[in-house]
Amino acid sequence: MIDQATKLRKMMNSLDENTQTDLLSENKAKVIAVSSGKGGVGKTNFAINFSISLKRLGYEVVIIDADIGLSNVEILSGVNLNHSISDIVFSNKDIFEIIGNGPEGVKIISGGSGLKELKLLNDDNFPKLISEIERLQSMVDFIIIDTGAGISSSVIDFIMTANEVIVVCTPDPTSLMDSYTLIKSIAHTGFLGKINIVCNMVSNRNEGKEIFEKLSNATNNFLRVQVEYLGYIEKNDLVNNAIRNQIPFIVSHPNNLISKRINIMAMSYLDNPPSNMENEKVSFAKRLLDIFSKRGD
Repeated sequence: MIDQATKLRKMMNSLDENTQTDLLSENKAKVIAVSSGKGGVGKTNFAINFSISLKRLGYEVVIIDADIGLSNVEILSGVNLNHSISDIVFSNKDIFEIIGNGPEGVKIISGGSGLKELKLLNDDNFPKLISEIERLQSMVDFIIIDTGAGISSSVIDFIMTANEVIVVCTPDPTSLMDSYTLIKSIAHTGFLGKINIVCNMVSNRNEGKEIFEKLSNATNNFLRVQVEYLGYIEKNDLVNNAIRNQIPFIVSHPNNLISKRINIMAMSYLDNPPSNMENEKVSFAKRLLDIFSKRGD
């Protein structure tokens, strides 16, 4: 039996020359993975509010919920999506039909359990998926991938498709250790993009900086990996209220301190160019293709 990797390589070879050229061309949309070493640190909440802030700054943003088996982006944003990414290949939908409208014009694509079905790709439907992803890249400025938590293969795979990653951690010692483990895992897998750190649920600016320094010292000393400080968010009851009400806090309370923190991080992110330009030259679709091709090797 021909394994999955062999079949996907044959599919790539069968794509027409123009399609292959597109896959290797410079990606128009920057892809940012938002991840964490453990659950419960506010990863998805950050991804949603950060995306809204980028949208308010004039950029087109789509969030891909890549937490397999869960739909946290839908729940926290109060959006119900009828389709997932697998419907592109198994229900003959195009990218516009599976995208939902999120808060303040941010677009949302459900991955969820539908991502598991992509292992069923074959010669007929694989090119369609790639083609639709190329269309997605050309229609937005940022693709935010909300990954699962931890270091499972699916989490690492989706981080590897991104230009950069934002790791969300908290002062909890287990969160710091798990964040270090996640960074170690992606570094050993060959991730070349910038690794940004957001310290969530801190008491004040000093604690946020202290948490970052601990993590930065560990990754630099033991992994020879540099991480960048994106910012911090204080503990605030507003976050729990936003979760219960399914309204992002940056929408319900735009003038609150933590909403301003998100805006500062978005502007800071835009002011800092990526550290590895080579990682910008390969399209998101090409990186996805590489991930699927390696499975089964």
